[in-house]
Amino acid sequence: MIRGPVHHLSGRWYARPVDQELRRTGAAPELDHSSWPTVIVPGHWARNRALAAEAGPILFRRGFTNDDLGAVTDDLDGGTRLWLCFDGVLAGAEVWMDGGYLGDTVGYFAPHRFDITDHVRARSEHMVAVDVSCPPGGGRQAEERTNISLTGSLQTGSLAPPGNPGGIWRPVHIDATGPVAIRHARLLCTGADESRATLLIRLVVDSIVHDEITVTATVTREGVDVATTRSDHQLAAGENRLEWEVIVERPELWWPRSLGDQPLYDVDVAVDHDGVRTDGRQWRTGLRTVSMNNFIWRINGKRMFVKGIAYGPPGPRMNEVPAERLRADVALVAETGLDMMRVHAHVTRREIYEAADETGILIWQDLPLIGGYSSKIRRATKTIVREIVDDVGAHPSVMGWGGHVLPNGDAVELPTTDRQERPRAILRRFAKHITPSWNRVVLDSIIGRELTDADPTRPIISRSGSLPSPTDPGGSDAFLWFGWRAGLASDFADAVASWPRLGAFPGGIGSQSVSVHPWGDDEPRWVSAERRSFDHYLPRREHADGESWAVATRRYQADLLECHIDTLRRLKYSPTGGFCLFTVVDVEPGGGFGIVDIDRRPKLAWFRVKAACAPLIALLDWLPSMITPGQSVATAVHAISDLPHGLADATVVARLADSRGETVEAGSGSGPGVRAWRSGLDADSVQKVDDLVFVAPDTLGPLTIELSIHAEHQGRVITSKRHYHTLVVPPDTGPG
Repeated sequence: MIRGPVHHLSGRWYARPVDQELRRTGAAPELDHSSWPTVIVPGHWARNRALAAEAGPILFRRGFTNDDLGAVTDDLDGGTRLWLCFDGVLAGAEVWMDGGYLGDTVGYFAPHRFDITDHVRARSEHMVAVDVSCPPGGGRQAEERTNISLTGSLQTGSLAPPGNPGGIWRPVHIDATGPVAIRHARLLCTGADESRATLLIRLVVDSIVHDEITVTATVTREGVDVATTRSDHQLAAGENRLEWEVIVERPELWWPRSLGDQPLYDVDVAVDHDGVRTDGRQWRTGLRTVSMNNFIWRINGKRMFVKGIAYGPPGPRMNEVPAERLRADVALVAETGLDMMRVHAHVTRREIYEAADETGILIWQDLPLIGGYSSKIRRATKTIVREIVDDVGAHPSVMGWGGHVLPNGDAVELPTTDRQERPRAILRRFAKHITPSWNRVVLDSIIGRELTDADPTRPIISRSGSLPSPTDPGGSDAFLWFGWRAGLASDFADAVASWPRLGAFPGGIGSQSVSVHPWGDDEPRWVSAERRSFDHYLPRREHADGESWAVATRRYQADLLECHIDTLRRLKYSPTGGFCLFTVVDVEPGGGFGIVDIDRRPKLAWFRVKAACAPLIALLDWLPSMITPGQSVATAVHAISDLPHGLADATVVARLADSRGETVEAGSGSGPGVRAWRSGLDADSVQKVDDLVFVAPDTLGPLTIELSIHAEHQGRVITSKRHYHTLVVPPDTGPG
């Protein structure tokens, strides 16, 4: 008996924009579509120039015959069932076969199965028609409640690529099963420690018989069986829900890369009827637990400061991005010294999750919801939640679920450095975020409940990008665009000091930068979208040419990210549990929020972020931007370790040099211009080392402080180095 795919429908499909005539006749098998444009499936309709400007909906058609299915058609009366399977349609579709309606798809990332057994039994030639819609995303303002597109950052927000991503973007195939078929399957790790781990398996099966089945779940590690459960279940005809646990004794735990190794297990579930396999599912997973309290995360009970970065859609046509490039993106995040990728307001390609599992990079998984939405999406949102847990819930790298990004819209304030105006700007921003709305009050409550029901094993942040409010003090990570959309970068530390909850887990930090400046008067859309910020912080008119302006934007981005990371690392666990930078890769050629450009070439920000995120680092608490000759300066020196083990002996060294490279005395040190300290460091800690005290030299110009830390652990040298700069100016220009 054949089980699994029996025929693939990849390749050329005929496609045409839907008009009133096609709405009536498009599903008819006899319709002549031979003159229509063709589109490659899996793919996106924009790949065909004739359809590139279309917003949809687009009707896709493709025929096949019973001969294409082979011998499987001979057993249709013996219990074999045939299913038309779509692994992913962007964003939604209505599916027809031989003029009959099969159903619709919700969730562009989720697979959908339609029973076509009776259609194949009734005739030998078949026509599949798929009405694919991908309406444009909503506006940036919360009051624009017409958005019904559940594609998130594929179409909406700062990380949305240009163009419409619509299409049948994952494979289409016809599968064969026995009389009992799996419609939905879910695997979750509900508990894990060194003695045992528990896997929860949930199946929704569709049966055409009222009979008993046997379900066998087998867990293997590198080909060796480590756990097996076998149970009998009595089914009714129709849909049945099965749920049970598998216990793995003495498991090897999965850890983030900074805390340990990443052993993976294979899980196979077989559904047998009358001793014959009727259907099955497979997963690769890891055994671990994750929890969060006040945005302080624990993996397997071990506390972890999470250094993360947002990851947007990898390209305007997701299925065309090479798998090796996606895996390289995960490796790039690891090389940067970061622990987490936030899959920002979308569900990405499976290679990202697989590489994260193997590499030990954590995934913060958002739902594909960003900005204001119509109340019409209520039911679809519930479906999306269940599908996303089914789709990626087995991956150990997925550390938690993010719900609705910017539910009250993109609350952007005009940047201001006016200290009298700043409180009013902050008040307006605060009011925008806490104002009751359908999105914030109703939709986000639905999301929170549905996520909790679907996956009680992971932390849930039902909304994201909102400021804390008295009625919801712990419900959202804040997007703090100090230095880009509000205030100055230096205001960030003051704001967190006066309102600590802001610094619990900043989920949006960064600025845009120009990687190349090839354009003339035609400004790219990503610059236009941030025009107010560019005009305020990086006005083009202040630079001689486009290239010098581009260099200035890259330097500014690097300085801003470094400043924010330093502040948050000093506030580790008091109150900060981590952060999320914005973002890995530019959306478009020429620049964007990325720390690497669209071709993955590092910008200056990448190098600075890598240095700032070293697992062992020494930082200065504060350094004035200008000082005058003879001025005494004192600033605290902190040693920060994200290492899971203590260090018996760490050495911190400060070296000071003036503009001519000559040393500057740094208190009582180990020599001219050198101040050194030796100390033990606790695991995962922030410790004040001492105060660095020096007197500004008479030599005008830049003064550089090189701050390094060095330690050894089990024969491995751990070291990092940072540079700080201030300017020695004449007394009449200094700050006093």
